[in-house]
Amino acid sequence: MRVQKATLNAVMNVLSFILLLFPAFIVRKAFIDALGNELLGLTALYTSMIGMLSILELGIGSAIVYALYQPFAERNTIKIKGYLNYYAKFYKIIGAIILGVGICMLPFLPLFIKGNLNIMDARIYFLLFLANSVITYFFSYKFSLLIVAQEEYRIAVSMTLAKLGTFALQFVLLKLYPSLYAFLIIQLVINLLFYYILNRLIHKKFAWVFEAKGEIEPSEKRELTKNMKAMFFHKIGGILVFSTDNIIMAYYINLGVVGVFNNYYMIISAFQATILNGLSGITASIGQLLTENNRENAFVVHQRLFFISFWLVSCMVISLWNTINSFILIWLNEEQLLDSLTIGLILVNLYIFLMRGSVDRFKEAGGIFYQDRYAPLIEGAVNIVASLVLVKVMGLSGVFLGTLISNIAVIFWVKPKMVYKYVFHKPLRQYFQLYFKYLLFALIPLFVTHLVTSSLKGSDSILLFLSNCVLNLVIINGFYWALFHRTPEFSYFKKLVVNSLAASRSRFSFQKGFSRGQ
Repeated sequence: MRVQKATLNAVMNVLSFILLLFPAFIVRKAFIDALGNELLGLTALYTSMIGMLSILELGIGSAIVYALYQPFAERNTIKIKGYLNYYAKFYKIIGAIILGVGICMLPFLPLFIKGNLNIMDARIYFLLFLANSVITYFFSYKFSLLIVAQEEYRIAVSMTLAKLGTFALQFVLLKLYPSLYAFLIIQLVINLLFYYILNRLIHKKFAWVFEAKGEIEPSEKRELTKNMKAMFFHKIGGILVFSTDNIIMAYYINLGVVGVFNNYYMIISAFQATILNGLSGITASIGQLLTENNRENAFVVHQRLFFISFWLVSCMVISLWNTINSFILIWLNEEQLLDSLTIGLILVNLYIFLMRGSVDRFKEAGGIFYQDRYAPLIEGAVNIVASLVLVKVMGLSGVFLGTLISNIAVIFWVKPKMVYKYVFHKPLRQYFQLYFKYLLFALIPLFVTHLVTSSLKGSDSILLFLSNCVLNLVIINGFYWALFHRTPEFSYFKKLVVNSLAASRSRFSFQKGFSRGQ
């Protein structure tokens, strides 16, 4: 049952992002045509600024979900409701503080806005972004019940429907009445409806929880507070690494460059989100697995996840390297292209980030927040200093080289060290032996596809672009199949797919026979 639920969550998360890809690209194209690169850069800048305000959340969401695994497995309603009450109260306070801090930021916005934008309009846009962020703190705490119940697919389905509705209305308005005000108000209204409706459904589904009188022990509050403090440091580090690039680009270069970069980021983040959401769907399953205290079984699961992560991530990164500029030319125009060095640095950072997916899932599910609490702060400080120095020397590519330096210097080895030490009780060298073995394998299809597709790059022909994509997929996956098809990890996933297809055929046959009265 655990594997089935994990698979369902992973599949639904991936499908939801695939369904949203095409509409998102259409709306982005309409946005650039109607409102321009400068306003696009402004929205990216505000997204980063609001992301920095989320530091006040302290990481309580991850800490609460971890704390809920055990009482939910035991169906201890008193403990579950107690944690939820704590979560709800804390989140509402944080939402109010973020609103206040955001309003205090309004006078400083002109420091980052270089261009012909009206400052009063820019401030109102920021308030709409702020409101869209703040509402999550008043509604999203109940989502933790679906996560620990391994029913994240319900969130994925609901969010997909909400976003499809948002995209449709935004596209129509961009064509008929191009206004950033209307664009942002649509997003705010539909988000409110999404949170309200899903909260009602969760309350109905888990009525047995909400009818209880919640309570948690002082010792449990102390443990939760300890993890929250640790997560606060992780939150700071994450924000300093992932939310500062747009701000540095806006301050040292201009909003137009921020907009160009974010066109690439939209493509990359779509693939990134597909993989991350697929992996996040199994976090609850890992949390339940770790309650069984079977380290060897947990390590086998980690090896399987690392293998499938490598296959998907390397295939994605290599394919993007060979095709992304052609896609930008077809989708937008040559004015939206970035240089090869910047693209390469972005993709290397992407590979390193996604390849620790299995480690991240075990770290989160294992509640390892406190042990490496200072590492993200060091990483964030290195990133800020390196990016600020290098952007003056190298321009745009310097921002991403700074991120790469901070990545390799700290988190690249600290996170796996924590998981291998506290979860698997194994030496860190086993992780790096696995990591660099797979990395060497990836270099072969990278080199081959680069040579084979060199004549297809930089073309705005849809036919040549599709040919490029097909060649990448065939060469990379063909090489990996030849290399891995006899390994235990490949056999496991092959069996999983075969069993899933067989189960689907059985259900279809039953429904078909039932409908015929057989």
